[in-house]
Amino acid sequence: MKEFIKSILFITIFLILLNVATNIFILKGNGYGSDVTSFYNEKRNSLDVIFFGSSHSYATFSPEIIKKYSNLNSYNFATQQQPIYITYYYMLEALKYQKPKYFVLDIRMLAIDEDYATEGVTRDAIDKMKISLNKINAINVSVKDKNERLSYYFNIIKYHSRYNELNLTEIKNGLLNVGLNNKGFIGLSKNKNIIVNNDKYLEYTKQLELSEKNNEYLNKIILLAKKNNINLIFVKAPCTLTENEQAKYNKVFAIAKKEKINYIDYNKLINDLKLTKGDFYDTAHLSESGANKVSIHFAKYLNEINSN
Repeated sequence: MKEFIKSILFITIFLILLNVATNIFILKGNGYGSDVTSFYNEKRNSLDVIFFGSSHSYATFSPEIIKKYSNLNSYNFATQQQPIYITYYYMLEALKYQKPKYFVLDIRMLAIDEDYATEGVTRDAIDKMKISLNKINAINVSVKDKNERLSYYFNIIKYHSRYNELNLTEIKNGLLNVGLNNKGFIGLSKNKNIIVNNDKYLEYTKQLELSEKNNEYLNKIILLAKKNNINLIFVKAPCTLTENEQAKYNKVFAIAKKEKINYIDYNKLINDLKLTKGDFYDTAHLSESGANKVSIHFAKYLNEINSN
């Protein structure tokens, strides 16, 4: 029995030290949306709204503005090019710590047919998730090569060589689990030369089928929201469109109608919201001023839903 207890203590101490070392060595911060650590630092069961998706989400929906105009607490749990299958595991992760009223999904990545993202995209999303069965499942569905998965299960394998890059601030932040204080929102700078006009696509009705993997995980998300009595909302942030992208979005909106899911296509509200020069960072993303306009509109939209 004593040997058994010693073994358990040894394993426990080893795992604690491994976790501490990983937090120190792993890349800190994230200029591409939520740094994940900051999500874990949110007070338990304090969020009413959680946003998910790619940069089209984290550059569009400001929790600060949402709070100001709706009094609802929110967090933008979006990361760069976040694949829909990772979004599903993010939702599962979120439900461990929060009981939100709303899941808001920007549908940009449903127009992308790739079954696997690049390593940089995958690591931005997964590396800082707490180790759990949910993280392991997310890794398994995100990393095609089984031989590469070990460095995702144990991040120290990937980042141990960073010892000569570490500074005192990074070590301190790793020890204290300090994350970015931005609630996942990234306000982008203005580009006064950019105007987005999608008029030729506004009445476009063609639909294209989603990829098999995207369709599978979209259905999982819909079922997850229903199971947990969460109001799922689909949104599409303003951006320049292609014909095929709009056809994919049309398919998602058709699914939303069938499943009685609320949705907003902000490409159709560009003129109504007076999104003009300076409100875009590039043809795919809003600037912070544009994000403020959309966030105000969405906050008021949430007020309408709450009042019904």
